[in-house]
Amino acid sequence: MGSITVLPAQLAAQTDAGLGNVDEQTPESFEKKEQSPEREKKGNILNIILDKTPAMSTERGTLVIDAYIDSNSNSLWDADEPDLKGEIICTIDDLDYPVPAFIPGLDYNARYKISCQGTGSYQPTASQKNVLIARRGQIIKMTIPCRKASPTE
Repeated sequence: MGSITVLPAQLAAQTDAGLGNVDEQTPESFEKKEQSPEREKKGNILNIILDKTPAMSTERGTLVIDAYIDSNSNSLWDADEPDLKGEIICTIDDLDYPVPAFIPGLDYNARYKISCQGTGSYQPTASQKNVLIARRGQIIKMTIPCRKASPTE
């Protein structure tokens, strides 16, 4: 046979109050209550200003740009060729980025014209390139071969 546990009166009253006493329930308590109107979701400040939700980073493209000294003029970054830091500036959408550069937030399915120029001793061998963000979340790594600037440049 099973055992029966007797609760003290005070504990039994607390248990009834916590669970709701069956005797106190009425048919009205089972009826569906009208829901209060849901408050409008306002979002963040960008949603308010731009009137749309900004695209997530996984929906946008990223461009990574590095520059190096192409000492043998083969347009390949060989192990013995050093990288350049702060010697090249690349312009995308009228914004200048010192190289090396990490540029996130590029629009999906958009073309970008990239123009690069040297700031002093070195010049890129190609001054313009075009990039297409063809896939959502695409990361494009671009290396720019550079040469020593001649005194006339």
